[in-house]
Amino acid sequence: MQRRSSPQDYRENEHYQGRPEFQVLEEIGRGSFGSVRKVLHLPTKKLMVRKEIKYGHMNSKERQQLIAECSILSQLKQENIVEFYSWEIDEKLEVLYLYMEYCSRGDLSKMIKQYKQEHKYIPEKVVWGILAQLLMALYKCHYGEDLGSLTTIYDRMKQPGKGKNIVIHRDLKPGNIFLSYDNDSNSNTDGGHKKVTTMDYSEVVVKLGDFGLAKSLETSIQFATTYVGTPYYMSPEVLMDQPYSPLSDIWSLGCVIFEMCSLHPPFQAKSYTELQNRIKSGKFDRIPEYYSNGLNAIIHSMVDTNLKSRPSTFELLQDIQVRTARKSLQLERFEKNLLDYERELVNIEKILEKQSYEYEREIAQLKDQFVIAVEERVREVLEGKKVGKAPDSIRGYYDKRLPKPAYHWKTRYK
Repeated sequence: MQRRSSPQDYRENEHYQGRPEFQVLEEIGRGSFGSVRKVLHLPTKKLMVRKEIKYGHMNSKERQQLIAECSILSQLKQENIVEFYSWEIDEKLEVLYLYMEYCSRGDLSKMIKQYKQEHKYIPEKVVWGILAQLLMALYKCHYGEDLGSLTTIYDRMKQPGKGKNIVIHRDLKPGNIFLSYDNDSNSNTDGGHKKVTTMDYSEVVVKLGDFGLAKSLETSIQFATTYVGTPYYMSPEVLMDQPYSPLSDIWSLGCVIFEMCSLHPPFQAKSYTELQNRIKSGKFDRIPEYYSNGLNAIIHSMVDTNLKSRPSTFELLQDIQVRTARKSLQLERFEKNLLDYERELVNIEKILEKQSYEYEREIAQLKDQFVIAVEERVREVLEGKKVGKAPDSIRGYYDKRLPKPAYHWKTRYK
């Protein structure tokens, strides 16, 4: 009978390379579930993250949760959600490997910690930008459809329908909100490692991840009744074991944005019971005066104990300052694409100049060879030698076809 793998077996094989197209790099995280490693996809030179989950000790319900996570992740395709690529199982080690998008800038908890250590406030523009991106991610989760681009900040948004397979994240917290730059997964130097010298949070792209506790509902009018999550960001209806909806994610989001401003969660306590009571009361301080009344108001609207008055993702996206932040993000991305396009055109110009120079140089060499061949032929005639067909050195000048410079190029941008 085959022996079941033990934790020692796993430790001895923890550098398992997996499929040959992946090169395993350093470990970037570890928890009770297993570890997270950075890997390089060799065919595309793309950096990814491999989440390694030990399932040998799990019961059937927990294993079903894993399968559900894979299913949910594979369906959620949106620019502000961590992309899920593929998965594989090592039955011998009883480990599930999830291959996901790599985010080089860490997570929101790391960002909050840095500002706290430096005794600085996170700029309000950055807060609005992150809020807008998280709302776009939650729109995909809560309505099952992508959010269209804004032409102007006064565009009227179409009311979303009652979508199917609605996803509630259920564990929205700073540690599950990852940060990256555009094209973060493309390796530049150091054998696939992208070197980061400074941490600039003003242009980060937000990626909502870790959907391990997510609940998929068949329709948006259904309510879920079971919950496992992080207490500091848990909504009062969850604490009281009441049915809840995607609005529970909105409460958690409000707590996260409050923490970005105040550098601590809105509800703190020394015991779990005290924390429960504070969350149920729904009373918390205003964010620092450094921030606008508009930002304070939208946070208080999200962290509202009354489900009837707590806004939905769609309603929050109507806020004029959220619209302004979304439009600003669109313009910044458009400007960045233009700069990238300009750099690509400059590179193409340099390549064409080099090709043209090489082409002209080879033409000049062939002309010199032709002149020498003709002079030799003339001398042979003058010396009375029999005139035959033209030598290969002359005929080759006419026969040789030089490759012309490529003037038609395809770029990555339209």
